[in-house]
Amino acid sequence: MAISIDESIRIFKAEIISQDHRLPVRRSEPLLEACACLKQRFNSRKNILAMLGMAEGVILYMRKREATADPDCLDFLKEALAHVVNVYEEGKFDPQREEELGRRMYKRFTSLKNRLKERPATPPTAPRTATEDGRAGSASQASPPPKPAATGYDVPPPPPAAPANEATTAVADHGNQPASAPEAKSAVGNGITKQSIAETAPLPPWERRRGNNRLHHYAPIPGEPCRLVELGDFPLLIPVNAIARLMPIKPRERQARLASTEVPLNAFGRLFRRLPRLFRGPLAKIPASRLKKLKLPLIMPRGGGLPTLPAEDADHLLVLSHGQWHGVVPVRLGNRNQLILQRFQTAANGDIAGLGTTDDDASYPLLNPRSLLEREGFLTMPEQG
Repeated sequence: MAISIDESIRIFKAEIISQDHRLPVRRSEPLLEACACLKQRFNSRKNILAMLGMAEGVILYMRKREATADPDCLDFLKEALAHVVNVYEEGKFDPQREEELGRRMYKRFTSLKNRLKERPATPPTAPRTATEDGRAGSASQASPPPKPAATGYDVPPPPPAAPANEATTAVADHGNQPASAPEAKSAVGNGITKQSIAETAPLPPWERRRGNNRLHHYAPIPGEPCRLVELGDFPLLIPVNAIARLMPIKPRERQARLASTEVPLNAFGRLFRRLPRLFRGPLAKIPASRLKKLKLPLIMPRGGGLPTLPAEDADHLLVLSHGQWHGVVPVRLGNRNQLILQRFQTAANGDIAGLGTTDDDASYPLLNPRSLLEREGFLTMPEQG
């Protein structure tokens, strides 16, 4: 069951002041749930998301070695959690400070990972039951773990121990292909132990975009239908297959919509129409009960002279989708009819993929939805079945 943001912050604070140098399952599970909750809260803050991903990686590493105290990992974890708590409680958005903080923590994380690789390989310990935790605590000189009542959350039962032959060295280097946070959380829920710090912590945004630009390569196919929209005075072509929904903004709601940082999908509903049927693509496959609770970030493309803030004359909310990534862009509808892309010339500039020539013999900058959404969008998990 999902937990609230306030509950997540309480769990972080309880861990920060904890005197136990181990991380048993009964503490790691609530911490992972709190990380997942706060990732949704900070879904548009890339550096905070990266920090939460690093914390998840350390949690997964420590929970497999819960019988062994690890001061290095614990110090990093407490510092990362403290930074997230401070950012939340201050309530201010300071991009420069967050980027500096993210860089500093990533350097610390890289240093920690390298130190762990140099250690002699030791097999991870299987999760222990609460009874075994109690016996070990009474026999050792270490301080006992905090009682559940002090943390303000219910303690989940420990998962069954994973088979010993599934254990791997937790600091194995898998290159720069880390597993995503949802995959890591799913693996934890299934009792899989093949997760490591290197696999579960995502690379921060400044590292992801170094070197090979093919990560966000996008080339539309001539013949594709497109919509022409305007961001301020800037015309922009958007492929129709990337548009999940286009909804007019009511004049009385315009100011509030443009001032917000996220848009609840429930706002796109219509009377006597099921919400999933109003969307195209992956959003149409999400159950209505879940879709009503989903909020997507308000995002703005970058590069090529694009405005940095939503235009005051925006009259539509455009729900953009690429795979499982989604976001909402405030636009002014420049042409009510669809245009057909005749030719495309690659000329990448930020979130602009290039120049598209349409069937009205005009050329316009064409949006790269993948670049924009993978940087600022919200990632949903694919529906099973």
